[in-house]
Amino acid sequence: MKYSPVKTIFLFFLGLMITGSVLLSLPVSRNAGFDFSFLDNLFMSASAVCITGLTVVNMGEFYSFFGQTVILFLIQLGGLGYMFVSTVAALLTGKMLLKDRRILQEIFDISSFGGLKKIILKALSFILGIEAAGAAVLTVVFLKEYPFFKALYLGIFHSVAGFCNAGFSPFANSLENYSSTPVLLYTIAAMIILGGLGFFVIVDLYDHFKNKTRLSFHSKVVLFMTAAITIASFLYFFFSRETGILNAEGSIFHAVNNSFFQAVSSRTAGFSCVPIERFSELTDTVLIFLMSAGAAPGSAAGGLKLTTLALVFVFVRGMIKSEGSFVLFKRTMPEDLIKKALLIFVVFVAAAAFISAVLVFLEDNMNTSDIVFEAVSALGTAGLSKGITPYLSVYGKIFVIIAMIIGRLGILTLLILMLDSGQKNVKYPESRILVG
Repeated sequence: MKYSPVKTIFLFFLGLMITGSVLLSLPVSRNAGFDFSFLDNLFMSASAVCITGLTVVNMGEFYSFFGQTVILFLIQLGGLGYMFVSTVAALLTGKMLLKDRRILQEIFDISSFGGLKKIILKALSFILGIEAAGAAVLTVVFLKEYPFFKALYLGIFHSVAGFCNAGFSPFANSLENYSSTPVLLYTIAAMIILGGLGFFVIVDLYDHFKNKTRLSFHSKVVLFMTAAITIASFLYFFFSRETGILNAEGSIFHAVNNSFFQAVSSRTAGFSCVPIERFSELTDTVLIFLMSAGAAPGSAAGGLKLTTLALVFVFVRGMIKSEGSFVLFKRTMPEDLIKKALLIFVVFVAAAAFISAVLVFLEDNMNTSDIVFEAVSALGTAGLSKGITPYLSVYGKIFVIIAMIIGRLGILTLLILMLDSGQKNVKYPESRILVG
């Protein structure tokens, strides 16, 4: 039976989720005194594979060390993604399917398989190095409270979860107990940012600083958008009552630390250093935008992607000014790229609206704004929640699982469908209608 690339990717993630749920269902995976629920295990497995971070149980209490380790591996494999895993396997075996090369070459903009192998090997070594460095720093932080092996485990877990932009934590209240520990907050924030830049940008930055090569235009756009949205969201959180200087519980230094961390984490990772449930409706709206924005293509994060937002802005500006071309940083953007960005934007917004509507229908006993927040968090694989996830109905949990899968595979699926669309060049008579 011949599978298309879309089916192959879907089956990879589906197989990973099912395998994870089976492993999490083993008695050895949960602590004594907790009831078995295959749906909850499937939800946790899907959330880990889709690097979301939404949880229906207290992971640190419910799952044993073995179960938590299973979740850690699911996060790592889900964060690296199908293409990355399949490429590493191909490098080890010396074989790679043509369809897999096409997917990777489209995403990483590589013209030859030789260049693809080089960038994958570099990216893999950088990822392991970054995660190891993050784990080392975090282990030192946790050593102040825990024995060495427990501290080491917590350091590794939070380093991998941070880089993969998955907001999982063995702690019941995420990182709220460490809101006054700047070393931990900035280390995890750095992991989140690096993981959100994308594999190609990381390699490009390395070559730029070591070999004095010029940064690619893609890297420049990703870095600019990352900096712009991080600074803007930091300023909002700094002047908010939840995390900033208007919060009477801490100093300005404390406000800076918490505001920066929440600005970085809210967009893609889902860690929290302050209770999300206490956020105002205005802050919830800001968070919904951040969770929708996401990070860079080819990264571990979900969402619309920053480059997509940049192209949508370029399109809107160009149409308003009636410009003949679409220009970004003194470069003309191809029309097909603008169309692709608009397609992704429209589909994402439509999907968010549909998922929200279905969840509101299924969970009519819950606050509507909290449900919309949950829906966008699942679709954007952001992992933040207003605390309603464990209380979702059976159908609600199933639908959130579907939303997480769509969020993790949506962009790649669109790209692959464009490659294999099989369009026919048929021209029809042109007509016009009134708009606006």
